[in-house]
Amino acid sequence: MQKEVLLIDGVRTAFGRIGGTLKHINGSKLASIALKGLVKKTKILEKTQVDSVLLGSAAHCVQSSNPARWATLDAGLGHQTSASYIEMQCGSAIDAINHAASKILSGLADVVIAGGFESHSTRFAKFPMFTPPYKLIPPAAVKQQLSPFEDEQLGMGLTAEILAEMYAIDRERQDEFAFNSQMKCKAAMENGLLDKAIIPIEIPGDQKTPACLFNKDEHPRIDTTLAGLAKLPPAFKKNGTVTAGNASGLNDGAAFVLMMSSEKAAELNYEPSARWVTGADCGCDPKIMGIAPAYAIPIALKRANIKVRDLDVIECNEAFAVQNLAVAKELENQTGESVDPERWNPLGGAIAYGHPNGASGARICIFAMSELARTRGKYGLIGSCCGGGLGVVSILENLKR
Repeated sequence: MQKEVLLIDGVRTAFGRIGGTLKHINGSKLASIALKGLVKKTKILEKTQVDSVLLGSAAHCVQSSNPARWATLDAGLGHQTSASYIEMQCGSAIDAINHAASKILSGLADVVIAGGFESHSTRFAKFPMFTPPYKLIPPAAVKQQLSPFEDEQLGMGLTAEILAEMYAIDRERQDEFAFNSQMKCKAAMENGLLDKAIIPIEIPGDQKTPACLFNKDEHPRIDTTLAGLAKLPPAFKKNGTVTAGNASGLNDGAAFVLMMSSEKAAELNYEPSARWVTGADCGCDPKIMGIAPAYAIPIALKRANIKVRDLDVIECNEAFAVQNLAVAKELENQTGESVDPERWNPLGGAIAYGHPNGASGARICIFAMSELARTRGKYGLIGSCCGGGLGVVSILENLKR
């Protein structure tokens, strides 16, 4: 019998704004907090050991050389649990999920935790150690690159502006998408749809601020209006269309899911949330990096032998409003099928919740599983574009119908 990969459950921290409540917690520690929360919620260590932790982020951690190992040890998973760090920019956690599935399918592991973190508040610069001393040369940070080619060294916001021109997506449509993301988020928060997955963080007080329990995303702007969005200036290009209001934020947070083989789940008496069906990843021109999911999705659909119309939930990470709109449009071009906007990020996306890059893929996986269970849908897809011109996706089947 062919092995199957099951997702048992997932947790995340609430997401903080850059310089906000989580500003003093480095990325590896955020990951450790989320890992501890997942272990406690699932009681996995009371049943068996975790074979491996696969953890990703876009900007690494200011403190630890291998953030996956540091967080695994700090979370109390034990010396015997291996840990690998994965970097695929915004798609790091989805890539970690796909790698975990591959590991389980190949028999290299039975129980794996996959996900990621980001701490933009503690992000660091890299300085070379080879500058000759006594040459009166001041230290300078190395400029980070996502491509070896100069014409591909574009900021993410400029890649979004290129997509706006390519797909003729105007400012009004982008602002409308961003407004809808905030309103969907508002409804999800008011209806308590997010609460079960969030691991509270105890924030100690100081002379100015009392101690608090951080358990609510602080990036959403639920009082957003279309009129307010229309007043914001372009953020990346004169006369451009991308603004702070129709783009994702820079945020702090962590998220993880517990995965295992179907045999192990049955042995341990778990009721899984979903089955990992397949995954896919591909590359594209870095100058239009945001479109890559539109090319990865058809690959995954073909492997799963399903169509766009079979997807009850599509969770596409909202790097930018225009980027999501372009992916939906190109997906229709690629498949000849219509994309139902009601199934696209039904709880809102990163424009509202924020985007701790390495955590976002696991966050949307948790959202997809939750929404599939709530609506009794069958298939869900999670996907993300990645800086440097990459797209990565996974398809899930709901097991709580």
